[in-house]
Amino acid sequence: MAKPNYRHAKKQKEAARKARQDAKHQRKNAPDAPGAPGAAEATETSDAVGSTVESTMPAAAID
Repeated sequence: MAKPNYRHAKKQKEAARKARQDAKHQRKNAPDAPGAPGAAEATETSDAVGSTVESTMPAAAID
């Protein structure tokens, strides 16, 4: 009978944990997520010359 490979199980567990953490960080730090606090909301205005898009996001956050 084969022995259980604890090292492999540990690596799988760590990889799953890291994937969950990465997903959590992406949800937390995603500026384009709908419904997220601080998400950029763009409003479109049009005039006789053409249309422009205004954003409520600060200029520093765009970079």
